[in-house]
Amino acid sequence: MNKVKKIVLTGAPSSGKSSALIEIEKIAGDKIALVPESAVVLLKGGFPAPSHDDNEQIRAFQKAILSVQENLEDVCQRKNPNATHMVLDRAKLDGAAFWPPGIEDYLKSFPVKLEEELAKYDHVLFLELPKKEHFGGVHQSRFHNFEQSLESERRLEQVWGRHPHFQRIPAELDFNKKIDAVLKAIRSLL
Repeated sequence: MNKVKKIVLTGAPSSGKSSALIEIEKIAGDKIALVPESAVVLLKGGFPAPSHDDNEQIRAFQKAILSVQENLEDVCQRKNPNATHMVLDRAKLDGAAFWPPGIEDYLKSFPVKLEEELAKYDHVLFLELPKKEHFGGVHQSRFHNFEQSLESERRLEQVWGRHPHFQRIPAELDFNKKIDAVLKAIRSLL
């Protein structure tokens, strides 16, 4: 298999990652392998959403996400042998934003090494959350309110902001402008 360049789309719930991935798919052809968000794959498949106040439910969900994530990346690359690039809707480090005890505890509690994970990916596109007054709700499989999404954004930026090729995609009042900015960034990386 070729060495593909890996681009992570990250951001809080409702920042537009899944919508961006749909638009990227339209331009992907056989040169871009797309990797859906592991949490959404699990939730749509019937995995119960964990309660926010039960760390053991969240731990089980995070363990499932990590396993699915690793296997999804491998399968998506194998199903797209001509791909030169891979675009992922989240990666393993994103779990740190959703682990209630915090980033450092996440890195101690799960088999995720910060420097190894940062080194796996060539570029990180960080999609900003819209302002509260423009927050359009969350994906139907999600269960985060605006304040929880905002906290996730802070943590995601803290983790991924360490990547040498971290690029912020600002929130826009016109969501199409944000999607255009993501597509422009993707095209510049191809």
